[in-house]
Amino acid sequence: MELVKQIEDIIMNEIRPMTRVDGGDVVFEGFEDNTIILGAYGDCASCPCVDPELNEWIRERVSKRFGMEFRVKVNKHIPYYAR
Repeated sequence: MELVKQIEDIIMNEIRPMTRVDGGDVVFEGFEDNTIILGAYGDCASCPCVDPELNEWIRERVSKRFGMEFRVKVNKHIPYYAR
């Protein structure tokens, strides 16, 4: 459980502030089967960079920190009026 808390801290305190600068938001939603689950909101939910670039950036950052490989899954929370 300590690993999950540390991953959540990285997402919420290091990654999230960087995404909020550009009008997006990324929130830690969970960790399961070595996969970090995130929620993408605001501009991040509809940005085409979320899947390849943000996923890779977060995966590399967290994997390097802990010396093990992780996967990243992003749930895009696009408001109904923007679909």
